[in-house]
Amino acid sequence: MQAPPVDVKQLSKRYKNGVWANREISLTVEPGELLGILGPNGAGKTTLVRQITTELIPTSGEVRVFGIDAVANYNEAKGYMGVMPQEAQLYYGLSVRHHLRIFGKLRGLSGRMAARRAEELIADLRLEEHRNKLADELSGGLKRRLLIGIAALADPPLMVLDEPSAGLDPEARHDLWDLLLGYRRQGSTILLTTHNMEEAEVLCDRVGIIQDGRLLALDTVDNLKAGHGFAYKIMFDAGARTETLYGASDRELVAQVQAKGIRQYAVARTTLEDVYLGLTRDKRTLDEDGAS
Repeated sequence: MQAPPVDVKQLSKRYKNGVWANREISLTVEPGELLGILGPNGAGKTTLVRQITTELIPTSGEVRVFGIDAVANYNEAKGYMGVMPQEAQLYYGLSVRHHLRIFGKLRGLSGRMAARRAEELIADLRLEEHRNKLADELSGGLKRRLLIGIAALADPPLMVLDEPSAGLDPEARHDLWDLLLGYRRQGSTILLTTHNMEEAEVLCDRVGIIQDGRLLALDTVDNLKAGHGFAYKIMFDAGARTETLYGASDRELVAQVQAKGIRQYAVARTTLEDVYLGLTRDKRTLDEDGAS
């Protein structure tokens, strides 16, 4: 049986200042899936992926990439990955084509193969008209597209992307989503982090919700909604404010508000944002109760 692309067990990371960035995280990325780690800035997403990509050593726990211990054999594990860090930078004196050819050679491709792969990626990334532009002449969306191309150069079986659409306008973001969905259709396994609810819902086969370094849930969006009673929501006017109730059945929600004498309301399917807010609100309530 083939080992999964990523297998994380009881992973924790504590920095020297005493801050726990991750606490006992366990997850498995399945072959060919696009798995998203969702959470606000500071939730511990980047720390998690930097341990998976061998940039950080865990305080405790285990990370395996295709069965390889990513701490003990980090060079071997890294060879299976194409990585796009959140703060990745381009060389502004190099063109798009030169970036791809040089990084191809750095990934072990011959000069001829690097040149061929660069041309393939320029076509895949829809960068033909920008091939000879220097990096500082590119828009934010084109830069992010090029960075993903660099991560994909050696056809890695696993791509790890930290906030790939950060800072992009809506049009550039949707172009990037199309690119990532194309790679998934071609069989790539992709692990990405995001704080964008819509991005996670549109792109991901499964979503992990992380807060304060802990993984609160990991499942498909539909299962997250059904499993936590958030399949539907109903909104109604409660005097000075609008109230929202969540439930597994739209009929049950309608019955609840009608029993209160409310006749004007709106029923809708919940979004991932509703699930996220519900889970994190429950977590904060438990933490406050535990501290009191």
